[in-house]
Amino acid sequence: MNDIDITLYLNEYRVKALADALAQRTANTVEDELHKAFDALYLEYVPGERRADIEAQIDREEIAEQARYDGKHRFAVYHIRENGENYHFTSEHFVSPMQAAYRYRLYAREQLSAKPQTFAHAFIETDPIPVEKFAEICEDMNSDSRVTALIEFDLDNDAVSVCESSDNAWQTYSCHDFSVAAFKAYRSDYRDDDCRREIFEGSLAGKEIDMDKNENHSMAIQ
Repeated sequence: MNDIDITLYLNEYRVKALADALAQRTANTVEDELHKAFDALYLEYVPGERRADIEAQIDREEIAEQARYDGKHRFAVYHIRENGENYHFTSEHFVSPMQAAYRYRLYAREQLSAKPQTFAHAFIETDPIPVEKFAEICEDMNSDSRVTALIEFDLDNDAVSVCESSDNAWQTYSCHDFSVAAFKAYRSDYRDDDCRREIFEGSLAGKEIDMDKNENHSMAIQ
């Protein structure tokens, strides 16, 4: 929103006296009262038709701003099963299988400084989602253009399944192979993301586990 600052230079004694008087009679601050005065002047002097046009313009700009935010707002969708517990959430920080694999490696080797008690808690700033929402996205990844990947870790069965293609194709690997691929990709600090992704995918090539697609989905909705 295109807000602007209006600076007023007022005597500090007068401002202090007004603030003290307001504090005795109301919870409002001097700034609150100035906002109210502005609103009163706005209603008194700006014609109703002009105000309606301005409010419509503000609404259009807010909608456009939200659309721009949504366009940049990308996230991966996760399901983690560990010790019989299931966690479903989205993450904007770990948006690719390669990033998730490296996070898993650090967690499994107890190299995360926060020492999370579960793998789900190894992900920062996540947004929990209901299992029904996860199942819905699994049925059609294209239902939400912001989704970068679907990632399922079944730590109880040493398996991880990923889907990052528009045709909803899943690949399943052992957690060990997933971890080793991450190690190879991140072994050097001087590689860019494209190079790391090539190494990661190359390490996993030919190591897919033949898991029935329906089995993936049965795990997803638990």
